[in-house]
Amino acid sequence: MYTKEYIEQLQSLHNDPRRTKGFGGKVKDLGQFHSFMNEWNPRSLLDYGCGKGHILAYLKETYPNTKCVGYDPAVPMFSKLTDKSFECVFSNDVLEHVEPDMIDKVLEHIDLCSTKYIWLRIDTLPARKKLPDGRNAHLLIQNKKWWKRKLTHFINGSIFYFELNKKGKLDVAISKVNP
Repeated sequence: MYTKEYIEQLQSLHNDPRRTKGFGGKVKDLGQFHSFMNEWNPRSLLDYGCGKGHILAYLKETYPNTKCVGYDPAVPMFSKLTDKSFECVFSNDVLEHVEPDMIDKVLEHIDLCSTKYIWLRIDTLPARKKLPDGRNAHLLIQNKKWWKRKLTHFINGSIFYFELNKKGKLDVAISKVNP
């Protein structure tokens, strides 16, 4: 789902002592996620691409009745998934960082990990950050229409919330329950 070279680029960013708040180092606005989370009330949640785990810690505190687990292949403490399925997969500002040749595999993996619900926040604009090799940190900059086609093809479920906000963040809620 990723190349060794790219993981090394991400690890370099994660380990940069000047970037303590970047790549999962701070809690950001999560849009309508909380309203869906309250409606869904999942027993388990996977924070897919959790970075340093700050949002994961926030989710654990905010939803104490939900078992929240993090996964991020570029962060050693989150690089292995112990559970194989979760009622909800949450992925916040991650998919735009996926190597274009790997997005299909990543979406298939997200679909496989989720038994009921998926929440995605996808940035559709270039990042302010650069990778150590000089590339923009958002490797996959696509519009709303492109993402809808891609998600419809690779995710087994019904997209019932699909909104692009003023800052270029695309929020997507998918139900696999009675799709």
